[in-house]
Amino acid sequence: MDLKQLGNNIFKIRRSLNLTQESVALDLNISSTAYAKIERGETNVSFLRLVQIADCFNVDLEDLIKTDKDVQMHDIASDILQIKNEIHSIKQILSFKI
Repeated sequence: MDLKQLGNNIFKIRRSLNLTQESVALDLNISSTAYAKIERGETNVSFLRLVQIADCFNVDLEDLIKTDKDVQMHDIASDILQIKNEIHSIKQILSFKI
């Protein structure tokens, strides 16, 4: 996985939770400088550290490592489901006889 993408995901989740880098670093028992490097994608992150970050944020590990491509595929699947529902509704309207 791209370290910049990983760091960006971690950054977005942290910000959405209104947490500071310092508070997260403290929870992870690392320096705020080391944590900042994770968010900037400047350092490799061990699997164990990713699990700790996910636990700290109370999110699934998948939320940390998903890529833009994963998000696009999810959006496409949601769009397809919505279109199927709309087609079903149109078929019901067209089959309704007065």
